[in-house]
Amino acid sequence: MYCTIHPIPIIESKIDRSLMTYRMNFGETINTTGYIWYIGGLREKILVDAGASAEYLSKVRGLPTKELQTIDDGLGKLGLKADDIGLIIITHLHNDHIACGKRFRRAKFLVQRRELDFARNPHPSVKQAYFEEFFEGLNFEVVEGDTKIFEEISLLFTPGHTPGGQSVSIKTSGGIAIISGLCSIREIFEPPPQISINTPVIVPGMHTNVFDAYDSVLRIKEMADIIIPNHDPQFKEKISIP
Repeated sequence: MYCTIHPIPIIESKIDRSLMTYRMNFGETINTTGYIWYIGGLREKILVDAGASAEYLSKVRGLPTKELQTIDDGLGKLGLKADDIGLIIITHLHNDHIACGKRFRRAKFLVQRRELDFARNPHPSVKQAYFEEFFEGLNFEVVEGDTKIFEEISLLFTPGHTPGGQSVSIKTSGGIAIISGLCSIREIFEPPPQISINTPVIVPGMHTNVFDAYDSVLRIKEMADIIIPNHDPQFKEKISIP
C-alpha cells in the first residue's frame, strides 16, 4: 500500500536565511512556512507535528509571523477534524512543532525518548524553545532510535537540530518520501554549485550538535527519493505529495 502526504500550511515567518544555512547567507531575509502534515492512505489518521499559532510566535517569541490558515480550516479541506486524529508523530519538541498539541484530544504522540527527556530539562542556551506547558499531559508513546510503526511508515533518528529529533520515512507511489525532522529548507539538501563542490549538504543554522546535524541531513538525502524540508515554502500550494 502507498501513502500520500498532504501539506497543511499554517503559518509563515520572516527569518534571517542564516538560521537555516549554517555560517551562510547572513542578513538575507526569507519566508519560511510552518506545516502540519497529514499522511493519507492508512486506516489510522496520522499527522506529523502539531503546529503553533502565529500569535504565539509573534508576541511571545518575537518572530514576525502571519497565519495562513487555522488548523481546523486546514484539516477541514481534507474532510477531517482535530478529534479525528489518532496519531501524531512529533519530529521534535520545539514550541513551533508542539504548541497546538492539546488541540488533538484523542491523539497519541510519538516522540523519541531522548527528545522528551531533554525537553523536560533543556540546556539554558535553548530553554526558550521548550515550554513544558505545551506538552506536559499529552498521551506520549516513547520510542528509541529508528522504529517501524507501520509497513509504510518508519521513524528515523536524526539528531543534531535537537538532541532527539526524528524524521519520518513514508512509502509513496513516487518512492520513499522523508519529512525532515531538522528545521530545514531545500538549500541544505541541494547546496548551490559553489558549495556543493566541497560538501553534498549544508548544516541547518539552528542545531545543538553540528556534526550530528550534518550526518542526519546527509542520511536523509541518501535515503529519500522525495525530500521534504519541513519549513520550505515550496509546499504551500501543493495538495499532495507526490
